[in-house]
Amino acid sequence: MTDTSTTRLPRIFDDLQVGTILHEPKTGDILDVNTRLEELYGYSRSKLREMEVGDVTATSRRFSQEEALRRIQAAADGEEQVFEWQIERANGELVWIRVCLSRATINGPPCVLAEIRDITEYKARERRLRLLSRVVRHNLRNETNVLMGYAERLKSAIEDETLEEEVETISEIATEIGTLSDSIRQVEEIAEPDATERSPTDLGDLVKETAAEIRSQHPEAELTVDIRSNPSVNVDRGLRYAVKHALENATVHNDRETPIITVVVTETTDRGEIRVIDTGPAIPDVETTVLKEPVTASTTYHGSGIGLWVMQWCVDALGGELVFEENDPRGNVVRFLLPENTQ
Repeated sequence: MTDTSTTRLPRIFDDLQVGTILHEPKTGDILDVNTRLEELYGYSRSKLREMEVGDVTATSRRFSQEEALRRIQAAADGEEQVFEWQIERANGELVWIRVCLSRATINGPPCVLAEIRDITEYKARERRLRLLSRVVRHNLRNETNVLMGYAERLKSAIEDETLEEEVETISEIATEIGTLSDSIRQVEEIAEPDATERSPTDLGDLVKETAAEIRSQHPEAELTVDIRSNPSVNVDRGLRYAVKHALENATVHNDRETPIITVVVTETTDRGEIRVIDTGPAIPDVETTVLKEPVTASTTYHGSGIGLWVMQWCVDALGGELVFEENDPRGNVVRFLLPENTQ
């Protein structure tokens, strides 16, 4: 076995704002750390050299010395490892970190270099979002079901035409609230780590699959898919949510007896494009203008607004562009412009 016991990080690493650890590739031993890592873990460089990863790992079944060693050895074999871990600082404080392990050669034989970032605040915000999402989504769905039940009972018990119209309005509002609950669920799902993993995807195939799902849910709609070219884009799960929202909005918010929607897949210079074209009422300017403004606690969402926000978030995350235009003579054109996969 090659001796790495004297291998050290160059002192320039002490100027980095990212915590750095140098590991022995077979045993996982800590050979050296930089100053930022000392600050983050709360132990001195000399103390950390005497410790194992398991000694600073939060006690749980999920995190263990064995798992850490497995990942270090995988990185030594050339498989870069990126994952989240929870450590226990010298003062007992639990901290979430993001770890990137890669093979490196620094002043000697091959080792494994770990880049460590503190993501505790991010994890706290994520947990609050998930808690809020679950509570709001659960309450919205339950209260909506009760509201719709009473509306149906009222509708069957009255004969006055004006009252029937008012009850119908109640039902429509309850349906909107139910849609809001679904959108919140999708926001929660998009926050899942694996939901943001990108892979090469043919836009035409994605659109055809999504359109088939919408047709099964809304047989009253006339939905046509026009694949003029089938560009490959590097996207994550969020794009399916975005396209589905666009098709649902074009169907549900259409005031024609038979909603007519056309989806065109094509490509421009270096970008794949999806155009969702409908003949329904124009999307109010207030709903599209607010998408480009900073989100504040006082931001008001109208009608399909949450769905539009989901679309905007998904496209922004992919480095794409979401464009709203008017259809001639009536309706909307929603354009998804996405960078093509060049790999």
